[in-house]
Amino acid sequence: MKKYPTRHLLVAAVSSLGLAACAAQPGIAPSAPVAAAPAFTGAPLDASVPSQLPRIARPLHYAISVTPDAQALTFAGEAAIDIELYEASATLTLNALDLKFAGATLTGADGKAVPLTVATDAAAQTATFTAPAPLAPGRYRLTTAYTGVINTQANGLFALDYPDKATGREVRGLFTQFEAPDARRFVPSFDEPSYKATFDLAVTVPEGDLAVSNMPVASETPAQGGRKKVVFQTSPKMSSYLLFFATGQFERLAAKSESGAEVGIVSPKGSGEQARFALDSLSPLLTYYSDYFAQPYPLPKLDNVAGPGQSQFFGAMENWGAIFTFERILLDDPKITSDATRQEIYTTQSHEVAHQWFGDLVTMAWWDDLWLNEGFASWMETKSTDHFHPDWQPLLDRVGGRERAMGLDAFATTHPIVQTIRTVEDTNQAFDAI
Repeated sequence: MKKYPTRHLLVAAVSSLGLAACAAQPGIAPSAPVAAAPAFTGAPLDASVPSQLPRIARPLHYAISVTPDAQALTFAGEAAIDIELYEASATLTLNALDLKFAGATLTGADGKAVPLTVATDAAAQTATFTAPAPLAPGRYRLTTAYTGVINTQANGLFALDYPDKATGREVRGLFTQFEAPDARRFVPSFDEPSYKATFDLAVTVPEGDLAVSNMPVASETPAQGGRKKVVFQTSPKMSSYLLFFATGQFERLAAKSESGAEVGIVSPKGSGEQARFALDSLSPLLTYYSDYFAQPYPLPKLDNVAGPGQSQFFGAMENWGAIFTFERILLDDPKITSDATRQEIYTTQSHEVAHQWFGDLVTMAWWDDLWLNEGFASWMETKSTDHFHPDWQPLLDRVGGRERAMGLDAFATTHPIVQTIRTVEDTNQAFDAI
């Protein structure tokens, strides 16, 4: 995530971070039987990693179907979550916030569905699913139906209103922002970075809208009421906060990169060539980082999605395969874009592309390593910018970031670079220049 307006201080201790590596896993459709492979091992989860959830289960795969009502600012969702339970328990506790559940069932390897009762705890941001009797350790599918809220601030699924660039008529786009932990506002989930899983996402949206997620579209089919159902390909194994979805009256300018992955800039209709500068920068950055990390970009595409407006809290977010960036630091309008803003467009995108490896492919186990996740991406943004645009003298620009951090560090209210983070509130306060 690129914070705004501060930048993060350079950090060098890259090797000190204990990160959760990523590996691909086949997808599971909501109607499929509970997966039989890989075999259930019963191995306990790492108790040394902090968690606000009981360490008795983990997710394997999410199959999510969402139908938003943009005008009513609500959405309906269904989720089928494949989990492994490691010790006998009658309850499963997942993160959930501002979700109302219509029902839930649990299906075991024998195919028998058990009805569950659901109790939510707004303060703890959890939903607890309770079975009539204790469940034996093993593999299960938790199926839920629920409704949620579309927010007007960048938390969970949120709406942005803006004037259409051709007509001036006000239109509404929908986007998601899940870092820090707000995927729980979109789907009941193990919404902590160490719980990685694969994701299938299907959305039902107006037929004239463009829908975007982490992966390319697998299929589009007509739906009732002038809508369409868009199904995306199965994601790699990743943390819940990296899941992304956007829909609206968008257009996409795209090209093939040297890596073979398609790169694209998704922006409000009428943006046209304003996306060209960012698009032309995106493919070389993929090549540069692939070489630097000695690891090819592993997804079939990388979009950068322009959102209208701005936030006082952040400028961009590194959702895997679908970066979100406020358009003021993504689109280049020759009539109003200054040289300084054009450089910010480049460095912001460079920062988020670096995260596609360091933060997405490999992810912090817990939020107390945000300092390294963000600090390293800031260091890489400077390194790559210096490689492609040495005339901008980005190394000198970094001095200003250092001095801002040192200025904050001079106050009695300063904090260590490595902070103790144990709650959602702690996480939300951990982003600053220090």
